Amino acid sequence: MPRTSPTPLRPGPVLCVVGAGPTAVGVLERLAANAAELAGADRLTVHLVDPHPPGGGRVWRAAQPALLWANSLVADVTLLPDASVAAEGPVVADTTLAQWIEQVGRALPGALGEEARRLTPTSFPSRPMINAYLSWVLDGVVDRLEPWADVVCHTGRAVDVRSGPDGADVVLADGTVLAADVVLLAQGHLEAGPTAQERALAAAAAEHGLTYLPTGYTADVDLESLAPGEDVLVRGAGLAFVDLAVLLTAGRGGRFERRGDGRLHYVPSGREPVLHVGSRRGVPYRAKLGYTWAGPPVPLRFLTPAAVEEAFGPTRLLDLRADLGPLLARELAWAHYAELFRAAPERTRLPWSEFAERFAAADPAQARELAAAAVPDPADRFDLDALDRPLAGCRFPDPGQLQEAVREHVRADLARSADSRHSSDAAVFVALLQSFGTVGALLAAGRLTPESESEQLTGWFMNLFSYLASGPPGPRLEELLALSEAGVLRFLGADSQVVLDERAGVFRARSASCRGETTARALVDARLPAADVAATRDPLVSALLRRGDARERVLADPSAPAGARRTGRLEVDAELRVLRASGLPDARVLAHGAWTSGPQVAGFARPRTNAPFFRINDALARRLWRRFPAVAGRPVAAEVA
Repeated sequence: MPRTSPTPLRPGPVLCVVGAGPTAVGVLERLAANAAELAGADRLTVHLVDPHPPGGGRVWRAAQPALLWANSLVADVTLLPDASVAAEGPVVADTTLAQWIEQVGRALPGALGEEARRLTPTSFPSRPMINAYLSWVLDGVVDRLEPWADVVCHTGRAVDVRSGPDGADVVLADGTVLAADVVLLAQGHLEAGPTAQERALAAAAAEHGLTYLPTGYTADVDLESLAPGEDVLVRGAGLAFVDLAVLLTAGRGGRFERRGDGRLHYVPSGREPVLHVGSRRGVPYRAKLGYTWAGPPVPLRFLTPAAVEEAFGPTRLLDLRADLGPLLARELAWAHYAELFRAAPERTRLPWSEFAERFAAADPAQARELAAAAVPDPADRFDLDALDRPLAGCRFPDPGQLQEAVREHVRADLARSADSRHSSDAAVFVALLQSFGTVGALLAAGRLTPESESEQLTGWFMNLFSYLASGPPGPRLEELLALSEAGVLRFLGADSQVVLDERAGVFRARSASCRGETTARALVDARLPAADVAATRDPLVSALLRRGDARERVLADPSAPAGARRTGRLEVDAELRVLRASGLPDARVLAHGAWTSGPQVAGFARPRTNAPFFRINDALARRLWRRFPAVAGRPVAAEVA
């Protein structure tokens, strides 16, 4: 167990890690793995600073309802690298979440043990269960570090870092100052402040006595202002919306029960509001696959770095959607058909070798014609546009028919996501993950246009990725279906828009899918806040930016209205060192996570996938071990070339 006392330890290098969630734990694990090879003679002290208990951090903290789940299968979660990881450091321990549940979790007391005994590899664990796994991993990492390092935990908020030639002082909210040689900022998801648009809408809503809840992490949002029976408009149909629906229904005493017809039904408590949800697509995110797939994965062919260079040359800036979008669509279709022909050749009319040769040479229209000829069942064909916009071109005469159309879409998605005969969907999922790696590499190499990096990366690519590959568990979609049938949830349709009618004092919603409009006196933006370091509520990051000790990554673009495009992310160099306003890196302050301009990786990984999460953490840990002797107790330039 890490120590919780700030008592000074033996002299030697000092690392202060701000944030104690999965990112921090992952880096510490790699420090432990590489210690035998790289640790110096002086003992290392590691300070972990987080207002939440170490291990889970804020997002995965134990103190949240067990109703809230992870959106990954038990079998798809690990925080420990395995033999698939191509990194310099060794694999020391590789216990996955599934193995931990089998070996440790089922013996836990209380609710966690009961849950663990119910879970299977294809179950979706609660967030408190993930927290227990993360805490166990951290305890093991601290034990493995013990011969070389002491780990001290500080329950509090870091509000500033002052870096200088002799070290970096980390200031906590209670006035404690931790002297460090190197500081790693690993806060995970930064707390976001409201945007200018959200502030204006909140002010107008308050003036008219309306309720408006802006974007935020649903578990942290106060939902008490949403009254029982009240009509509530909801913008967004992704994971934040799913959490919202859970907390406002089962979280308020409603229950789901499976009846003799085999279907799930919702029994209201009477305390639920009525949710009217709309989004660009008009349907919930696609369900996570409910089965494990042995593969083998289909190797990338069209969206590899080499293929991109062959198509566009080695230096041209690439438009993510216009240049890489067609390659992505081709790659996903390739993976789909490769798996279909491998796993179910009886559902095809051509040998794979012939199909593959013709597909590789075909343009999009020819590829569609080829698929129609070679794959008789339309359900076995791949159509990215239809997947992405299932309600496109649909216009329903009344809201009732719209509700049934969306419910039928959800039913079909549920059936398919649970059916391993459609393993081509799993191949597409893996290809999308692999394509994410290619896009990340192009981003890191500076190959994307400013508009692609600042807008399309999150506005298009990540949105598509989340919709197809990071949707809710299937059981959650079944619950949404039951809520819809019970009248507690209503779908507004595609391309929905909400305005505040100041004359009538109500919010009005309409969509492209159906005539008419829906009015309500409450509106929830059920989306995660966009990354924006300039508007963050994190006092440490704000202090660095204010003093010029850090800067946001801003991209020069003559075509943009202001001649530049903001990214919202803190700028770091290739070694994750924070860049000052001068453009020079700070020798002592590093930052790692999705809120930076560094690699965009998740906090977890799927086992046996050589995940970038582990490779990046390993490289960082090895740099840290090599850096400590050069900075420990020695003056270094605060800015280095």
